[in-house]
Amino acid sequence: MASGPTFPDFPAIAMVADAYRATLADRVAIIRAGGLWVLASLLGDLLSVLGATGTETEGSETGGPDTLALPFLLIGWIGLSALTVHRIRTLLLGDPPPALMAPLNRHVARYVLTELVIGALAVLPSVAALALLAPIGGVGLALAAGTVAAIFVFTRLHLALPAAALGEPGIAIERSWRATAPVWPKAAFGLIASSAPIAMIAGSIGATIAAAGAPLSGSTIATVAAFAQAAVLGTFLAASWRRLVGMPPRPSR
Repeated sequence: MASGPTFPDFPAIAMVADAYRATLADRVAIIRAGGLWVLASLLGDLLSVLGATGTETEGSETGGPDTLALPFLLIGWIGLSALTVHRIRTLLLGDPPPALMAPLNRHVARYVLTELVIGALAVLPSVAALALLAPIGGVGLALAAGTVAAIFVFTRLHLALPAAALGEPGIAIERSWRATAPVWPKAAFGLIASSAPIAMIAGSIGATIAAAGAPLSGSTIATVAAFAQAAVLGTFLAASWRRLVGMPPRPSR
């Protein structure tokens, strides 16, 4: 008797719980990898606060310190990517703890490029939906449909991120699309649960604190939470790769 198609084991809830548990257990190594990146990001927040203070006290519209803060926003994004890449490579390849901080190397560059590619592909449905529905007053429907489509596309392509971190050749769009086909609803839940809760809750708390008159404290809470969330996401991405693709061969020492 012929057997039906087999589906990979993808216990999303357990994987998410394991991602948070493992991140907490490895907190010392994660702080070591992300600490200086956090400080660099917070320097940008400090410059933004100084810029706002200077504008209020001097009535200036030049925004000099705010302009200086822009590179630190980029540094923060790169730092989040570097921490995520380091986490993936630590779990799948056994990379040692960094000497100073999560390194900035070709793997991070490829990860950032892959983020941009996947982001562009994920936003295309929203653009198409707006073009079709906006003229007839369906902006709300277009945004809702575009959001659902973006989650679907990102979920189907998310394995391209650990592929980039691991140094796999090319951008693994087709490979990810095929591997995630049988499990994408579970993977969508896992990705949302491992990439959003801490950052969203802490971001809301930070915004409230900033509005109450302590902008730097609010930014600090949001920034630290974003890096903690990146470590959780990196752990989940590694687990997803392990489940759907398999353990990569470890490089010879």
